[in-house]
Amino acid sequence: MPQDKWFRVGYGIIVVLLIAFLASKVDYVFDPIGKVLAALFVPLLISGMFYYLFRPFVRLLSIKLPKWLAIVLVYIGAIGLCYLFFRIIWPPIQQQSVNLVDNFPQIVKSVQTWIESAQKHPWLKEIGNNEALSTENLTAKLSGAMDEILNSVVGSVRGLFNMIMNFFFLLGLVPFMIYYLLIEGDKFPRIVLRMLPERYHGETSNALKEIDASISSFILSKVLTSLLIGALTFVGYWIIGMPYPVLLGLIAAITNFIPYIGPLIAFIPTAVVALTVSPMTVLKVGLVLIISNQIEANVIGPRIIGKQMNVHPLTVMLLIIGASAIIGPVGMIIVVPTYAIIKIIAIRVYSYNKSNSLPKDHQLL
Repeated sequence: MPQDKWFRVGYGIIVVLLIAFLASKVDYVFDPIGKVLAALFVPLLISGMFYYLFRPFVRLLSIKLPKWLAIVLVYIGAIGLCYLFFRIIWPPIQQQSVNLVDNFPQIVKSVQTWIESAQKHPWLKEIGNNEALSTENLTAKLSGAMDEILNSVVGSVRGLFNMIMNFFFLLGLVPFMIYYLLIEGDKFPRIVLRMLPERYHGETSNALKEIDASISSFILSKVLTSLLIGALTFVGYWIIGMPYPVLLGLIAAITNFIPYIGPLIAFIPTAVVALTVSPMTVLKVGLVLIISNQIEANVIGPRIIGKQMNVHPLTVMLLIIGASAIIGPVGMIIVVPTYAIIKIIAIRVYSYNKSNSLPKDHQLL
């Protein structure tokens, strides 16, 4: 059998594809496993996120307190923050959401009126004469797009109900998972090392520390900077007189979890609402988002998290686009840390094999 490197790579790909093909023929075996993993994915994802958020406080309190007591105190602090959120911030968000839904038809009408008035401008008359860009066609397309949005919202009611039911189920499950992660999380590297030969312990231990630092940096940075973006955009929207400033600030905070593309996603619905005020307000909204993201990226962000994951912005954008097409919104959030983990493992394996020059039978891969 040829021992060429590329032949072995091709042979390995064929074997993997053959295994995947055979697995698809016994889907009655793998379907239950897939459903179990899908059911565990969300609680594990939420638990992992809160594990990294709570861990710094638990470690700080554990210096002078038993770990279980430190966890309980952190839980009490988290419950207090939730109470303040639902007491102070949630009522205006709820009220502004109701007002936005009630005024949605008026928003659509205002946008249509703005398009019609814009096309009457001397500079745009020639464009308006184009049949494809006529007022009637643009209005019809806008109405169709809004109808699709409304239909999608109505069609998502059942999914929303199921999500709420799952949320209450997770509400009872996740705290226990977080507790055991905080108690036993430091033992995970030792468990992994026991599964590997001793000659790999040093490199594996360093890789696990690097992965842990990358995930922790990503989660802490996204939570803190999203809170800051939400606060900055709320203040900016309030200054320029935007309607629904709290709700739109919350949208900016949530979409900030998506690297680079998040601000653009937040701008689209905000710009539609801004058109109901004036076209100039759209420019002001864009200016608020640009200023708030620049403050976060260049002033506040580096002071909070320092150096982030070493992933090129173009790579991030391509990963987000691909993940959104395959997995959806959740994929847009988890694809960057997942890619960072795979990159760390690949670099570590390659460096180890190259530096040690071991025979092929003793290499990591």
